[in-house]
Amino acid sequence: MTQVAQIEDLGPHMRRITLTGEDLNDFPPDQESAHFKAIFPQPGQTIPKLGIYPGFKKWMRSYTVRAFNDQTKTLTVDFAVNDHKGLGTDWAGRAQVGDYLGIAGPGDTKHTNYAADWHLLVADLTALPAAAAVLEKLPRDAKGTAHLQVPTAQDKQRINYPKDVNINWVINPDLTTNRLLNAVQNTPWLEGEPAIFIAAESSQMKAIKKYVKRMPGYSRQQTYASGYWKA
Repeated sequence: MTQVAQIEDLGPHMRRITLTGEDLNDFPPDQESAHFKAIFPQPGQTIPKLGIYPGFKKWMRSYTVRAFNDQTKTLTVDFAVNDHKGLGTDWAGRAQVGDYLGIAGPGDTKHTNYAADWHLLVADLTALPAAAAVLEKLPRDAKGTAHLQVPTAQDKQRINYPKDVNINWVINPDLTTNRLLNAVQNTPWLEGEPAIFIAAESSQMKAIKKYVKRMPGYSRQQTYASGYWKA
């Protein structure tokens, strides 16, 4: 069980919520970019019901560990807001300091090889927290490209990334067009085997994965591809 300690709007479509609580004392460090299950209060309740019971999955959604401070035991989570309605987005949009949120997990981290020859990251708004966490964990001598899609220029974020990684912000308010695929097709393809991270709308992710599979150096073992939502 956690409680909201701080709320910060990173832009029109992303809200950062910092969580705290004694139950985070055994939360594992170094899991940035990993997913966890957020457990939300049910209608009419302020405290979520934890544990396994009939229908419990209805009140759970997957989110990303954006940051965890092992000293202060605070967990940072970025929520996409103002682009659609849903259990998690509605909760985040209304959240206030002191509100309760349950946490289960985390799972495994997503990027396949931080020591790869080079890196290609492709993410829409829903996967931006995971991609940003990966970028900040890359070694300082890493090289590559990250295509990060957001609805407006005001949604760009400040990310600490290696100097030889090129960040391309794809401004796209029309989620029916696969502008991330267009961006990947125009990516300078470096020598060696890239570690590839692709996370976006399911059909768009599949189209991007189909393209990169034909490129030199592609390795299934060094590729993470996931559909974070379906249109």
